[in-house]
Amino acid sequence: MPVQAPRTWASASVAVFLLAAGPVLAAEETGKSGMPQFDVSRFPSQIFWLVVCFAVLYFLMSKLVLPGIGKTMEERERKIQGDLDAAQKANDVARAAAADQEKALGAARGEASQVLRAASEAAAGQTSARMHEIADKLAADIAAAERRIADQRNQAMAGLTGMSAEIASAVMSKLVGPADAAQVANAVDAAAKAGKT
Repeated sequence: MPVQAPRTWASASVAVFLLAAGPVLAAEETGKSGMPQFDVSRFPSQIFWLVVCFAVLYFLMSKLVLPGIGKTMEERERKIQGDLDAAQKANDVARAAAADQEKALGAARGEASQVLRAASEAAAGQTSARMHEIADKLAADIAAAERRIADQRNQAMAGLTGMSAEIASAVMSKLVGPADAAQVANAVDAAAKAGKT
């Protein structure tokens, strides 16, 4: 395009010169004054030069100027289309990356939920097992304490029975006189059994 530009300007300047100088040269030849464009006898030559200038300008415009403008417009359209395609491709890649990220985030949330559920169930199982273990131990401790209490109560009752028999013997010997220890012990046992029921 830069090589053809001087040729275009040169051709255009020759055409302008011919248009401007043609009537002046013709007027000098005839020696008439006035405007030669309005001289009817010169109309055919003016029309001829009009057609020639139009043809030259048309040729210059159609072969040199318009193809350059067309190429520039096509290049610009290609560049714009290429930029639009690149932007669309980048947009598609970004959307695909966002979808992949969303999918990965959903999978991570699901996995975290499963891990949390499993940890919660494991903790609940451990807590339940520990509670059962503690409950079994407490039940065993309570049963052992109840046995010890029952043994101590039985020992205390046996001691009370023996003491009651001694006290009853002592009271009887002071009130009535000496009493048989075996009879007093049997009477105290019968009274203790009667008091339990």
